[in-house]
Amino acid sequence: MVWDKCPQLKSVLNKNYSKRLHLVDIFHIKFDIFSLFYSHREVELIVLASVYETIQSNSKVYQLVKTAPLEILEKMTVKRYDTQEFKLAQGSQYPNTYILVAGEVKVYLAAETGKSVVLDIYQPGMFIGEQEAIVAQPYSASIVNISPVTLLQISNADFREWTMRDHRFANSLIYNLSEQIYHLTKRTERYSLYSTRQQIGFCLLTDLTDQTYITREQVTYRVDTSLRNVNRVLKQLAELEIIEINKGRIRLINRQKLQQLIRIED
Repeated sequence: MVWDKCPQLKSVLNKNYSKRLHLVDIFHIKFDIFSLFYSHREVELIVLASVYETIQSNSKVYQLVKTAPLEILEKMTVKRYDTQEFKLAQGSQYPNTYILVAGEVKVYLAAETGKSVVLDIYQPGMFIGEQEAIVAQPYSASIVNISPVTLLQISNADFREWTMRDHRFANSLIYNLSEQIYHLTKRTERYSLYSTRQQIGFCLLTDLTDQTYITREQVTYRVDTSLRNVNRVLKQLAELEIIEINKGRIRLINRQKLQQLIRIED
């Protein structure tokens, strides 16, 4: 590792920091210190700098990773994929865990008949494969990126070591898992108890303000129905002057009327 190959750097850092070194400590030291070991492992330095730059690009990711031991950071790599190039299959096992830094990832269940149901849309700061890494089981759902993504990749074994060595990170992991369970429960409630129009209505009320918009594709990710049914309901809502559709962009223009429509169906 870089740490072992450069006793000069180790000496400098130990002189300035008596506590266990974390990301937030190491990278706030001037970059010229790294020149001490640049000639030792140039490639490792470039990789580590890329990892740090990626971590710094998202505040949620930085908060997750800032107390990670240097030995763990050295084992991370940055991965980038174009839309639908990052895929993990339900029922398969994989050797790595990921942290989503940029982009969106769809989590879904797929049947042999071709029918699928979306469980969640992951945003930056969320883990991918952490549950499977901890319990050493195949993926319980499939994964595909619905936009270009940037990911931090770490092996399952190193991820498990990280959770044991970094208690602050372990607490963040517990919080994230609890949040996922909560959102999954709310989504299951919508799928099981509400009509297609109610599901779409709740989606629009939750995700849109008067200044924002959503696309048809994004709506299909949030409801348990086909694109054909989504288009049918959106057409009805547009005719009722509840939404406005312009070049595929859906904007909510009458929130109160939509709320009343949802209540009528109860």
